[in-house]
Amino acid sequence: MAERPRKAWRNVLTYSGGALVALSLLFIVNLLFLDLVTPEPSAYLGMFTFLILPALLILGVLLIIIGLLLARLRMWWRNGEGAIVEYYPRIDLNLPAHRRVLTIIAGAVCVTIPFIGFMSYEGYHYTDSNEFCGRVCHQVMKPQYVAHERSPHARVECATCHIGRGASWYVKSKLSGLRQVKAVLLDSYPRPIPPAIRELRPARETCERCHWPQKFYGNQLITINHFAADQATTPRPIQMTMKTGGNDPSVAPPSGVHWHMALGHTIEFIATDDALQNIPWVRATDHETGAQRIYRKDGLSSNDPPPDGQLWTMDCISCHNRATHIFRPPWRAADDVITADPQLRELPYAKRTLVEAVTRKYDSKKEGIHRVATYIEDFYLINYPEIAAKKRPILERLIAAGRKIYSLITFPEMNVTWRSYPDNIGHKNFPGCFRCHAGDHVDDNGRPISHECSTCHTFLEPVKTDGAELLIRAGEFVHPVKLKGKHKSLICSSCHDGGMAPNRTCDGCHELQSAFRAGEIEAFEAYDIEADAMFDMVDCDECHDLSRPTTAEVIDEACFECHDEPEYDGMAVAWKKEIEERFTRAEAVADPTGQRILDLLREIGPLHNMEASRKILERITSQEVIADEASD
Repeated sequence: MAERPRKAWRNVLTYSGGALVALSLLFIVNLLFLDLVTPEPSAYLGMFTFLILPALLILGVLLIIIGLLLARLRMWWRNGEGAIVEYYPRIDLNLPAHRRVLTIIAGAVCVTIPFIGFMSYEGYHYTDSNEFCGRVCHQVMKPQYVAHERSPHARVECATCHIGRGASWYVKSKLSGLRQVKAVLLDSYPRPIPPAIRELRPARETCERCHWPQKFYGNQLITINHFAADQATTPRPIQMTMKTGGNDPSVAPPSGVHWHMALGHTIEFIATDDALQNIPWVRATDHETGAQRIYRKDGLSSNDPPPDGQLWTMDCISCHNRATHIFRPPWRAADDVITADPQLRELPYAKRTLVEAVTRKYDSKKEGIHRVATYIEDFYLINYPEIAAKKRPILERLIAAGRKIYSLITFPEMNVTWRSYPDNIGHKNFPGCFRCHAGDHVDDNGRPISHECSTCHTFLEPVKTDGAELLIRAGEFVHPVKLKGKHKSLICSSCHDGGMAPNRTCDGCHELQSAFRAGEIEAFEAYDIEADAMFDMVDCDECHDLSRPTTAEVIDEACFECHDEPEYDGMAVAWKKEIEERFTRAEAVADPTGQRILDLLREIGPLHNMEASRKILERITSQEVIADEASD
């Protein structure tokens, strides 16, 4: 009697591999079909169609082969090398059993194909969704996802801007994604995540698919509902027209903000940092004449080599760099809350308390949301208990607003706050426009890039006539605090950071200088410094005349108004010379720690506490000399 052949294909690995191959092929066919019939293909579709599913198909084939080889080895081990092995199933439709099996398989395929088609369609859309990017695939992107959900572009899918069309950008984004996946698995990713400025494709291929800046023209009326941080939360609305403009002569005369990157001109700049905040060199090219004008703030001419850094061509993202991932500063968020719920102003210091609560530092999101609530409640229970009891519903709404603001702008686990990512639109909380328009970029003729407010804005002032009729006239921006001297030329972000405005005193902005005069700089504790001898006797404005340059000679004149003895004549000049000599000696021997101390001392201004400066410089110099002698 002939020996029956051994069926090697009957094993778990081969069955599993066959199922995996079949399912992979079905999914690939469905996804290819979707790719052909969909007008806007998913940016992530290729990842599954051409990477993941083919990999699963290859895995299935390997499982089939491994299953067959292991089955053959097992049969030879049991039955010797003479065993007859059958590697493939025999199909004979003349046999009723085979027909039954094929009928079952055909029925299963008929049921499976619609199911796979449905799953492919739903997976196609889900992998292109914001939830997939922000929650499933990129957990570390939670701050960006939360900001995106409340932005004007909330309906724009992440992949539309971050990947877009085309194979090259798809491949580039996936290669970058592999590095990011590795960083997440090893928990080595930076906190906060750096902005994707360098990875984004040009704005003309993304932003300008919906926006057409060449066709913009005219002005926009803007109203900022601002409230003071005083007891009454006093309204201080600001109205202005924004000169948006454009640069298409067929629509309107070239003008306004969009002149920068529309028709007729190309603006290029060099940035020396990754966030594109430090811009020392700008070049404007006229397309019609080919004329170029170069502006620099390093004092060199246009013929000198450009500074080190990356050359960028100005486009939408140069200014609208946070068009989607917007972290509103607390003061603005508080203004919006009070505008929407004016009753909150019935609570004393409503805005100030709200901003103070959400800008304090907390260790975790959960703790922050809880302590924002307790901070606001405790403030009113302690300082205004009767109002807190009488206006409890309003207080509850203020607490809820504080929790919501904090949850939207602060993510302690990722070290993200509203200050983490500079926003280049405007110039209040970050340099923004003043990266180039601060007046310190000049051409070869000494002409600066325009920095007048009227270049972009026209402020509107309400005017009452004798007949009590309200009129509007063009005016200038009036700062609530009168700025004197060189303070007039400071850019807004020098004082405003989006949180509580500084106190309206010298100490409000110059905290380091005030603390140094008091001998209370934490970094200098090891040097055992003391308060300046004149700390409690001389105020800042007695030495600093804001209407004059801050030089040692001018300070000497101020000193001589009180100290008319000859030995005080030229004292500040002599101190400055002495300090520079001491700095030279200290810098020659300072280690990295000492160098950081020297940099901080220069930033503070050593003349604010002369005796402390002498002690610090002597210690750094002597310690390093001793260390050198010991090493010799």
